[in-house]
This record gives sequence, C-alpha cells and structure tokens, in this order.
Amino acid sequence: MWLRRPWNTETVWHRRILVTLACLLGLALNVSLWSPFFPYFFARANNDFACTYTGAVLAGSPGLYDVAAVMRTQRPLGDSPQFMMYQRFPYYAALVAPLRWLPYLQAYWVWQAVSLAAGLIFLAFWPGQPRWFKAIACCWSLPLANCFVMGQDVTLVLAVLAISIALFFRGRHFAAGCLMALCSIKFHLFVTLPLLVLTRRLWRFGAGSVTGGAVLLAASFAVQGWRWPAEYVRMLRLPRSTPSFSLMPNLNGLLSGHPHGPGWMAAAACVVLASAALVMWRGKITVAIAATLLSGLLLSYHAFIADAVLLIPVGLLLMRDKSSRAHRAVGAILLSPLAFLGFRLEHVPYPPAAVVLLPLLVMAAVALWGASSVLAKSFHGREPHTPARGAVAGD
Repeated sequence: MWLRRPWNTETVWHRRILVTLACLLGLALNVSLWSPFFPYFFARANNDFACTYTGAVLAGSPGLYDVAAVMRTQRPLGDSPQFMMYQRFPYYAALVAPLRWLPYLQAYWVWQAVSLAAGLIFLAFWPGQPRWFKAIACCWSLPLANCFVMGQDVTLVLAVLAISIALFFRGRHFAAGCLMALCSIKFHLFVTLPLLVLTRRLWRFGAGSVTGGAVLLAASFAVQGWRWPAEYVRMLRLPRSTPSFSLMPNLNGLLSGHPHGPGWMAAAACVVLASAALVMWRGKITVAIAATLLSGLLLSYHAFIADAVLLIPVGLLLMRDKSSRAHRAVGAILLSPLAFLGFRLEHVPYPPAAVVLLPLLVMAAVALWGASSVLAKSFHGREPHTPARGAVAGD
C-alpha cells in the first residue's frame, strides 16, 4: 500500500510564495504595458463600457440600434464619447439594464467588479489544471488586462465558457450546451461551434445549445419586439460597426490593407475551416475544443485584442495534451505575453494576427501526421486506433 507523503508546511509556503511572485510579475508587466491607457480609458471610463451602458439605458426602447438615439445617450458619458453602436442582442441589454439606475461612473465600477468576479469564476470552474497555474496564466495575459482597461465584457464569456466546459467533461452535455448558448453575447467568436457538434457527433450538446439559443431568442423578441433583427442587421452594415485594421486578432487583421483582401480572405477562411475540421475530426476532444475557439476567433470579422482572452482556455487545453509536444509548445506560447506583444508594440516585423493562425496550422499538421500514421498502420495490416466520436476524455 502506498503511504501518503507527510504534510510539509514549509514546502507549501514556498510554493505559495513562488506562485504569488509569478502572479505579481505578470501583473507588473501588464501595468507597465497598459499604463499609458490608465488615466484616460481605465480611470475615467472613456472606453467600451459606454456601449454596454447604452444598451442598459436603451433596452426595450425603439432606439437600441438607432444611431441618433445612441449618440444622444452617449453624449454625456465620459469626457469625449466615441459614439459606439450597441452590438449585442436585446436579451443582453435586458440583463445589464439594472445599470441604468446608477450614474455612469458608479455603474462603471460596478461593471469592473462584475468582470473581476467573472475572472474568478473562470479560475474556479475551468477543468484540467490546478488553480495556481490558471492564476499565473491570467495574470500574464495581455488580452485579459485589456478587458479591464477597455471595460470589455469578454470576461463574462470566459466565465460562461468555463462552467459549460466543466459540465461537458462531467458528461452533462445537454446542460453544457444550454449554458454555451449564453456565449452568444459574442456569437461571432463561436461560428465554428456547429462544426464541432457535427464532426464529434455531440448531439446532446448541440440540442442543448439550440434549446438555450431558442430561449434567448424568444427573450430578445419579448424585450425588443419583432422588428429588431432587421434593425440589428442594418446596424451591423454601418462602417462604424465593422472597422478593419491590422491589430485585429483575426483574418481581417491579418489581411488588412492587402490589395486583394476579399479574395485572400476567402481563401484563408477555407484554410481555417479545413484545418479546424481536420483537428476536430482526428484530435482529442480537448484539442478539438481548442480548435473551435481558435478558428472562431480567426473567422470573426469583428474582434479586438480583448477578444483574444479566449486564447487562455485554448492554451490550457493544449497544455493538457501529454501525447504531443507540439501541442504543449503551442499552448505555452499562447499563454505567454510574447504572443501578444505585437498587438501592443509598434513596428513589429510580423503581422500580429499570425500568432492566432499559426497554432491552428500546427494543430492541423499534428492531426494530419496522426492520420497518415493510422493509414500506414492500416496498410500494413495493423488495427488502427481512432478516437471515439463524442468522447469526453481529453487525455
């Protein structure tokens, strides 16, 4: 019988001190990189929170997606409003509507507290790694720091994703799918989720996602009436709603300014879809989920560095794959700040969005190599091993 190792208080405290120092170093790096934005954007709420507050004020009114109504609402907010259109669904505006009862700055700090709580929920629920490891990854994340600097709401998606994935790996696929529907807060980041359902035959998860989505869609119609879909599409077609520049962590940013952008964009989208489908089909379920998040971010036409916070769970999932050094190496890179310095520093010698595309290509190469090995074994008369469709065991 194995004996339990004696409790070593000194070792525990040494580890806690090292973890605390690692977290503080990561926070110090983020403060040094984002400090130029603190006085104007973070401290005085001249950031994306104005868009969330606008949704709270206009929830249920005809002006939710109206340019004039948005400008009237945002004009007294902050020092110099940027007039950002509200781009979420009506149900989300109803969820944040209680913020309208607070003055703008008070609502802003309540929002920052909610974002911090969402980050802690991610640490508590994300499966597969010890909390100290996840804490270090979060403290060193430039996109996560940007979420707070810019008053973004991606931390809410991060929390919902963590609980959904935790339920998924416990075998509660329908409940996980129902909760995943809340990620429609940023639906454009999850456009390849149906591909995951199809390639892995996750029918219960897909049914849960459809059920949850139907409930949220019904809530949106109840809040905003029957005309909001047309108004929403009209808002998305505004040039202000869909900008394009090189610091986007997606194909739009990668090909920004290219003279044949649309053609190259279509070709690159096909490569991303093919790579993601191959990884979802041949890889472990953990790697397949990572490919879903990566490909969704790449194909999202509208994304900024804060949205790249989804690369934290991607890195954590890849670090779990003990059978592939390439996956662990890519995961470590995605969890390091080096991958995102190009989004913050000027005159980098590479397109910053390449750090999102290259990991997916590496994952596709690993999957292709594995598939060729299986074919070679099958050709020589050996029984190939293929992962079970819908399996939840990641390692």
